[in-house]
Parts: sequence; structure tokens; C-alpha cells
Amino acid sequence: MPNDALHIASFLVHVRPEECKTVAQWLAAQPDSEIRAEDPSGKLVVVMESERERRILDLIDAVQARHGVLGAALVYHQMLDPETADETDMAVEADETDEEPEGTPT
Repeated sequence: MPNDALHIASFLVHVRPEECKTVAQWLAAQPDSEIRAEDPSGKLVVVMESERERRILDLIDAVQARHGVLGAALVYHQMLDPETADETDMAVEADETDEEPEGTPT
């Protein structure tokens, strides 16, 4: 596993609804992480980017130890070469804009 890889991960956090705001604020303050979706029933989708895989696992462990958290599960993980990561992002954006609208004959 290369040391210079860029790790992209997402994980789902299930929180007691009354603690959701507190946990979300704590998560938002963590470096390299971003809350991409939040549900009032207590579900948070977190996306993280790090040069170290261990950092992602440490954050998941820290989340699971927070008061009010019922569980946290890794949903997605990808390692990218930092030199080509921007090229990958551009290719994905191009693919998204080239999509035909639903119902359009091909």
C-alpha cells in the first residue's frame, strides 16, 4: 500500500436524535471531514479525505465512542494517486454532464 496515496472514505453515523446536532457539530470541526447529509432521525453521512488510512479509522473509532452515537460504519473507501486524483475528478464531472436526461431516446 503506497504511503503517498490519497484516501477517500465515507461512513454512516447513527445517532440518538436528541444528540444529532451535538455530534454533527463535533464531526464538522474534525479536520478533513465533511457532513454530506443529515437526517433528523439521527443519521449522518460523513465524507473524509486523508493521506493516511489510519486517520480515517481513528475518526470512526472516535465517533463510535461519542455520547449518543449508536454506531458508525464505513461505507466506501478508495485510494487514489495524488498526482492523478484531479484528473479522476475531472473525468467524473465530464461524465455527469454528458448524461442524457431520462426518457431521451439514444
